[in-house]
Amino acid sequence: MMAASFHPVNCGTADAAPQLKAKILIAEDSISQRKMLTALIEAFGHEVIECSDGYQAFELFKEYRPDLVILDIIMPVCDGINAAKHIREFLFGEYIPIIFLTGLDAEEKLDECHALGGDDIISKPFNHRLLSAKIASLLRVKKLYHDQVTQAKQLEHFRQLAQQDQEIAASIYKNFINAGFFETQALRYLLSPMALFNGDILLSARTPGNLLYVLLGDFTGHGLSAAMGAGPTAEIFYGMAQKGFSINEITVEINRKLMMIMPANFFLAATILALYPDSQTVKLINCGLPEHYLVNHETGEIITILSNNVPLGILSSYLPQEQVFQTSVQTYLYLFTDGIIEALGEGGDEFGTERIKACLSVKGPGFKQVLDAFHRFTQGQDQKDDLTLVELHCNSLNPIWAITQTERTSIDVVPLAWKTSLEFEPSALRKVNPVPIVMNSLMEIQGLKAHREALYVIVSELFTNALEHGLLGLDSSLKQTPDGSMRFYELREQQLQQLSEGKITISLSHLPVSQGGQLIIEVQDSGKGFDFNPEALNDNCMDTYYGRGMILLKKLCQSFEYIGSGNQVKATYEWTMLNTQHES
Repeated sequence: MMAASFHPVNCGTADAAPQLKAKILIAEDSISQRKMLTALIEAFGHEVIECSDGYQAFELFKEYRPDLVILDIIMPVCDGINAAKHIREFLFGEYIPIIFLTGLDAEEKLDECHALGGDDIISKPFNHRLLSAKIASLLRVKKLYHDQVTQAKQLEHFRQLAQQDQEIAASIYKNFINAGFFETQALRYLLSPMALFNGDILLSARTPGNLLYVLLGDFTGHGLSAAMGAGPTAEIFYGMAQKGFSINEITVEINRKLMMIMPANFFLAATILALYPDSQTVKLINCGLPEHYLVNHETGEIITILSNNVPLGILSSYLPQEQVFQTSVQTYLYLFTDGIIEALGEGGDEFGTERIKACLSVKGPGFKQVLDAFHRFTQGQDQKDDLTLVELHCNSLNPIWAITQTERTSIDVVPLAWKTSLEFEPSALRKVNPVPIVMNSLMEIQGLKAHREALYVIVSELFTNALEHGLLGLDSSLKQTPDGSMRFYELREQQLQQLSEGKITISLSHLPVSQGGQLIIEVQDSGKGFDFNPEALNDNCMDTYYGRGMILLKKLCQSFEYIGSGNQVKATYEWTMLNTQHES
């Protein structure tokens, strides 16, 4: 028979409410009762499938998948109660209404009928109006249930797509923000986002004029909406810093861009600063961030720096006011977003500025003191905001960020000095392949197109080992045969879907060398590690179903080592300018 379809039909009276036409299965051992019931239901406009016992009912149910089932409680071979039990187990969560027929001799079975999920009970002899009403009501319930399940599946599908999009966007966002970040020992920081996207932003760049620029910002709100302005802000900051524009000019341009592209209620509280080695000064523009502290850890002097500008993205005409301070060998600048200061402790009070200043009054750099005190204060409390703490060593007498004379003569020549890091948790690992994301970062930042194949092998092999052996604990010896290899990847997919905790961190750092560059790829997983000896591998492993990737790594990399228990690996790849010149 054809599958049931729903559409209104007239029940035979002018004022009758429209019913849903359905396929109905009847199981009744009394021929006369069954025929009478069939005639009534067909008169209501429904299609009927009939049988005389519960066993036949279950078999017919599987074959025709009716929209509603009517079962007599007492029948030969298999009674209605057992038939209902088999049907419910077969449906496995899908909803089909079941009506039980009962006579006076079966009333003691009513509780059992309800326990098995019976939706209604009709006593013999039948009242055709009551029967019609109950069938119509249960069919409407079935349709509502079906619609609800369909909508829930659609919502879950949309949620998964949205989550996947957010995770991919978050990875790209981090790559973009960190792509131009100048890492220096002069800068220590904590960045702890409340959500997948960080509303706080920290940027660092070195200028051709031997200055170090730093931008700390806090966008309106949290999550994706708060991070929307980070891209254009970073693009302007890095681009203008590399060209030698002043922090005043950068501030004005960021304000102009935010005014142009962002909504009226969106703004950026930020501090932009520059360290000047020649004059031993720090110049900064504080646009709405909480107070900062300039600390001389030799004399104990603490200078409080207050905001004297409105946040960016509010005024169309913006003339920022700068503040300039003298620095020395022991001068440190401490910057905060309001998430640190306004964080609540167990008693409901804020961490506040007084606790920060108490930490900074201790002799020696105060980053660890502030961080330890903050963690003790907020222990056990949920994070309510994005958190950022920055310590900048303002030693202008011996600036460790300064450009050497060799660098000065080749400032515009690739290779570049940079680093970035990506962290993937189970939800991301199930939805995203990190390898193309990492490769895209490499190509965009450093442009190593001539080395794409070799780098893909390295990144792919390191990530695969971290996932399969580190997080999932799989044994490559399964891959000794083709069948074992298939089983290995079946287990990999099953265990990945069940993975609930753990993470993989991929860190990339690049440094210029004499005639090219040195790329360091580090992959770390949170697993227990494994006993691995790369020195035991030789060219004979190329003929096996596993171990070949490690052989390639040893041949491609300048150095290759496992650290600790095997859950951290570091590979160094060196390239020369001669290779890159052939690209054109």
